[in-house]
Amino acid sequence: MDDNKILADMIRDYPDALSDRKRLQALLLDFFPQDRRKRNLLRIVFDDGIVEELRGLSRIDKMTMHRFVRALELGYDIRTKSAEAAVASWVNALGLSMEENGEEKGEKDMPVGRQELSPAVKKEWEPCESDSLYEYEETSRGLRILKYDDFDEPVVVIPNVIEGKKVIAVGNYAFKGCVGIEKVIISEGIEILGNGVFLNCRGLKEVSLPTTLRGIGSTDATGCPKILGSEIKYEGAFEYSGLESVIVPDSVKYVGENSFAGCGQLKRAVLPGKLKEIRENTFRWCTSLRDLTLPQELDAIRISAFEGCDTLQTVDIPEGVTAIEEGAFAGCKSLESVYIPDSVVEIGGGKGTGFLKTFGEPDERHENFTIRCNLGSYAMQYARAQQIRCTRA
Repeated sequence: MDDNKILADMIRDYPDALSDRKRLQALLLDFFPQDRRKRNLLRIVFDDGIVEELRGLSRIDKMTMHRFVRALELGYDIRTKSAEAAVASWVNALGLSMEENGEEKGEKDMPVGRQELSPAVKKEWEPCESDSLYEYEETSRGLRILKYDDFDEPVVVIPNVIEGKKVIAVGNYAFKGCVGIEKVIISEGIEILGNGVFLNCRGLKEVSLPTTLRGIGSTDATGCPKILGSEIKYEGAFEYSGLESVIVPDSVKYVGENSFAGCGQLKRAVLPGKLKEIRENTFRWCTSLRDLTLPQELDAIRISAFEGCDTLQTVDIPEGVTAIEEGAFAGCKSLESVYIPDSVVEIGGGKGTGFLKTFGEPDERHENFTIRCNLGSYAMQYARAQQIRCTRA
């Protein structure tokens, strides 16, 4: 049977699945048991809010389709054809018809960076040029800044337009080692920050992130060092910078590994509500972090995500989280209590060495460290097994 027909039948027979992510995930596993890639792509379209938007439409035009595909490309590093196929599956399953936009011939195929800014785009962000010097390259989507070549001014505004062409991304290591910069304003319209983009910017205390930002960190192979002949991801967009506070906008769907690792002055971090994972080492060794807002739709806290955050005092894990991996809160010496919801069914897993305890060794925990949980929960069983004090939530 055609995959689109299968998906359409699933929606018809189980309409409640479109308002319950866990229900949807279970049904996708039942309906596409042998096709993990298909399941993941369909789920990503749902997680990005595209399905919800499609449900409010009766028809879909090419520009809207392009917007959805581009969001998946940039936010999740998905190839164009895969993104198009995934969105099209939902479009067909929901019974939407396509309509033409009436673009002038040749305009729709022109690279983004060469198109004249349309009125619709101008409403989203104001064009901002800069007198600073940048090396950049042109991609099919727009310009990517490669390197900042100017002096380290205290305040730097990263432009969204260079020589009349839209800037879509700030590439790997573009500002690495610019220790004299104290504040960075990233203009609206920019969607991606690359690997190590502000690495070792020790004077950088403040950053203003745009509401158009989709991802922090990049899986671009040119930013991956090689170890023993194999490529690994390296992200660390703000690693070892002097940031004191960061608010990640709700538009961001991906925050890469090591993004804020070693930011010893970081006191406050607010993460976007729909972020699904706090990835490996994201806040490792943020020794001043005390004020933390976790995403409400969080699924997992990965290996060593908050390791060494030794001034963090209390953490409330949101309902819906299923996994807290190895070393997630190791070395958090001031951590007095953690609330763990019933949804958590794994503590201490992940692809680690197996030697790092999730909440650290007993002698490095706060003397009153307590797990708050519900009677009969997995968290209660874990606390008993690890000889950690537990109390009713």
